[in-house]
Amino acid sequence: MKKISAYPGIIYLIVFFYLPLLIVIVYSFGFPNFKFDYYIEISKPLYFKVFLNSFILAGITTISCFLLAYPLAYYIALRAQKWKNLLLILLILPFWMSLLLRTYAIMNILNTFGLMFTFTAVVIGMVYDYLPFMVLPLYASLEKLKKSQIEASYVLGANPWKTFFKITLPQSKSGIIAGVILVFIPSLGEFVVPAMLGGTYVTIGTITWDLFLRYHDWWRGSALSMLYMAIIFIALAFYMRKEGKIEI
Repeated sequence: MKKISAYPGIIYLIVFFYLPLLIVIVYSFGFPNFKFDYYIEISKPLYFKVFLNSFILAGITTISCFLLAYPLAYYIALRAQKWKNLLLILLILPFWMSLLLRTYAIMNILNTFGLMFTFTAVVIGMVYDYLPFMVLPLYASLEKLKKSQIEASYVLGANPWKTFFKITLPQSKSGIIAGVILVFIPSLGEFVVPAMLGGTYVTIGTITWDLFLRYHDWWRGSALSMLYMAIIFIALAFYMRKEGKIEI
């Protein structure tokens, strides 16, 4: 059997990932006049408030997704039986449609309840978009759960809550970690949902979008993007060093 060459994939990554990233890095330093002014400027309180808004929104979205996703993933993995595949299909079915179209549909529903252009509307839209990214890794970890340990826990007299916290929750740790990462990181930089549902609610994503496309300010937009990437990288590196390898 002939060896499959990795060069096409490597070339694709260099051209369409690393080269654009390099362009952003260069512009963040004030290309063509290299300086640190834009990094100094985005450290002002105005941008700090934007980052705080984004972290609050991402945190609420992640927690809400977890609280909704865990019971759903548990049911699909351990209780659904013959309905398991159908429920998984129904879970991912809306994602066959464009994010933009789904957001417009959510707008119509929220407008009916008078929730448009509020923080609540943004949270609902974010949870709707990112819920499957929490459910699927949780389902994958719960499906591997050793049911014999749960049965043994009941036999030894443990109640359902104690069994959950002592047996089920620890064994689904990898799914929880994966789900949190898959939801928190992209929701931190989300711009479509906050822009369309939140009106004046400003996040990292919306302000970066405005800097690049509305004001054509590539320099500040690039510096803000690099700061966002640095924060995410540092957080992930710290976690990886503290907790070790993530098993998904």
